[in-house]
Amino acid sequence: MPTNGVLADGRSLDFPFPVQAGGSVPVSVILVVLCLTAGQPAMGQLSPDSPVVRQAVERGLAFLEKPDSHYSGMQIGAWALNGLAMIKAHRPANHPVILEAAREICQRIPQSGQPQDFDIGSWDIYSTGLSIIFLCTYDPQNYRREIQAIINYLLYRQKPHGGWGYPPGHTHAATGDTSQTQYAVLGLWEAIQAGFSVPSEPLNRVALWLLRTQDPSGGYGYQGQVAPGPQLIPQNSVRIGMAVAGVGSAYVLASLLDRQRTSLPETDLPPALQRIDNARDSGQLRLSIDPSALRACLQRGNAYIHNNFKIPSGMYNYYYLYTLERYFTFRELVDGPGSTIPGWYEAGADFILKTQNSDGSWNHQCGAVPDTAFAILFLVRSTKQSIERVRDFGPGVLVGARGLPKETDNAIVRNGQVVALPLRTTPEDLIAILNSGEKSQVLGVIETLETLPPQQVRLLVSDQEEQLRRLAASDRPEAKIAALTALGRGGDVRNAPVLIFALNDPNPEVVLAADRALRRLSRRFEGGLRPNFTDTERQAAVAKWKAWYRQIDPTASFD
Repeated sequence: MPTNGVLADGRSLDFPFPVQAGGSVPVSVILVVLCLTAGQPAMGQLSPDSPVVRQAVERGLAFLEKPDSHYSGMQIGAWALNGLAMIKAHRPANHPVILEAAREICQRIPQSGQPQDFDIGSWDIYSTGLSIIFLCTYDPQNYRREIQAIINYLLYRQKPHGGWGYPPGHTHAATGDTSQTQYAVLGLWEAIQAGFSVPSEPLNRVALWLLRTQDPSGGYGYQGQVAPGPQLIPQNSVRIGMAVAGVGSAYVLASLLDRQRTSLPETDLPPALQRIDNARDSGQLRLSIDPSALRACLQRGNAYIHNNFKIPSGMYNYYYLYTLERYFTFRELVDGPGSTIPGWYEAGADFILKTQNSDGSWNHQCGAVPDTAFAILFLVRSTKQSIERVRDFGPGVLVGARGLPKETDNAIVRNGQVVALPLRTTPEDLIAILNSGEKSQVLGVIETLETLPPQQVRLLVSDQEEQLRRLAASDRPEAKIAALTALGRGGDVRNAPVLIFALNDPNPEVVLAADRALRRLSRRFEGGLRPNFTDTERQAAVAKWKAWYRQIDPTASFD
């Protein structure tokens, strides 16, 4: 949060009372800041695209990229965090740090793949959840076997009461740990989005655990004490960091419920929290969360967070900020835009910018590598990217974010219906179909391109690049969209000018396909053109993407 009345981007603020450098800033101060800055233009506000934010991210990445001793003996979870920060900050998929993170994680999976054979000392719950998150974000097709083994281990480690926590023999072995449980919940969410089938029963159990370990104030304690019935009992060590972890996890589970837009009584859940009635044996989820109980849990939690919100938290500051970003992102997903505390991102980003070390790192209580990764993940809006990716690019995800059964490798969902895809075929066959002019077959190729594993798309593009470039400039919209989709997924930034040129196409569907392809190619999943974009918005997008590409190739000409 601002200190001494100056934001990191140079704007000054006049506080009616002093704010100490490095001190905690309550929500009342944030509201004062909002009033004082209400007249500022939107461009002056900090966002992931602000120059000072991008510069700080680049300095942090440069620190993580250093091949020095801070990687020695690093835990599995720290490797996953490091790789995830690289991906979310748009480093290429073949970046050495990303490849090394995947290698370090996978080599520690036992050859048998059986949960009981995992080294419980190395595979703590943080590391387990983060490994699932990283591998599902990176390449869920290539690492499907490894991800499934880690999911099975995570489910094996769930405690009878539904939470996750320390292993047998630890002082807190009997209780569920709110902090660790959040990474288990988020890991399972990412797995479902990537098309893995997760049983309903463990999700129902953790939902009940979250309902029964909430403090009457709405907050959460460090080690959850399970209430014997619906009446909440006081928890120990209740604080803001645990509150955003617990309530954030409840929102993650809420987002997995069916999102039918129907009218509800005031005492029931909002439309995003409708119950799923599909049978478990169909491969879909059936969550039995009581709607009124979950609504009450979320309301109590939001009230506690509003009254106790501060930046920094005073404990594990950067870990807390990443948790905060996740909480606010899922809260907005479930409750709708405008439902969160205004100014939370700017407050967190400003604190992060002002506490960056001279070597580009951040370091509080988690260590330089994890804290640097946490800070980057907050600044780039990591969770928002995940949700945008599911919305725009999510093959293998059913409407309402329910994972497809494993057997449907040749099917996707469109408008709530499972649609069969053409059988996998060669690059030459796909190009022949695109050249054929048969609209229905070309649409099938588009569906196939959206679901092919990354390495197969790269093979197609490298083998048929010139054909795809010609098709992108053809006069048939369906062929254009297919070619743009392939070039976007191909991973070669040298094809960006072709995609940028297509933003000027007279067909809006082609323009939107080009915009999606550019976001996929650049790994900038958030934002993008709206379906009913204006010409002004289109031209702004063209200018933005040209500026982005000129950072890669300063000699690029778009004439």
